Amino acid sequence: MCFGVKFDGKTIKDIESVQQALLLNFVRFNKLNFMPTISKIVFRKLWKELLQIRRNQVSVILSIIKARHEWLMSKKVNNEFEDGECILSYVDSLMDLQLPDGGGRKLTDDEKVSLCSEFLLGGTDTSTSTLQWVMANLVKNQDIQKKLLDEINSVVKPKQDIAEDDLIKMPYLKAVVLETLRRHPPSHFILPRAVLKDIQMDGYDIPKGEFYSGRNVT
Repeated sequence: MCFGVKFDGKTIKDIESVQQALLLNFVRFNKLNFMPTISKIVFRKLWKELLQIRRNQVSVILSIIKARHEWLMSKKVNNEFEDGECILSYVDSLMDLQLPDGGGRKLTDDEKVSLCSEFLLGGTDTSTSTLQWVMANLVKNQDIQKKLLDEINSVVKPKQDIAEDDLIKMPYLKAVVLETLRRHPPSHFILPRAVLKDIQMDGYDIPKGEFYSGRNVT
């Protein structure tokens, strides 16, 4: 979904490594946000560690972005697309994106890396956290587990993969997922932000400098 291609095991491990290095150290690096000028002197080693992690992240993700862009451009120039060969991915949508606030400029390489990184974090860590809570609660509540298994077996034959159309016929499965999201919302993984100017979002006024995590706004 993000890069439009399936990767081998090594590439996946490389992406996982640079993403985890930043996420797992987020709390430690958060102190650098306060008075950056002074923190660069007091926490010099921490700043060096953060910059090295960022360099590693850019090195891995940017090479993938550029490879995808070059492949896409070569296909367009030579008109070599086959039916179903190219599915529009998230990174493809960033190629020609222009920022109205920046005079119509295109995204920089660093901005593309950051956006792809957020896309990956938003789509994996929150989903993993939710899935772990689902399984933990099913283990604790055997009656719910049995009821859910009975529903799945009534819709899908043994050893048959579950198709997207099958999910419509599983209201109890949907209820289990929604109840898990209610009891264990994964939104605490959303990185904090602050707005740069007074804006309106869905009819709500958000003043400049207001800190939010995404969860608070929604």
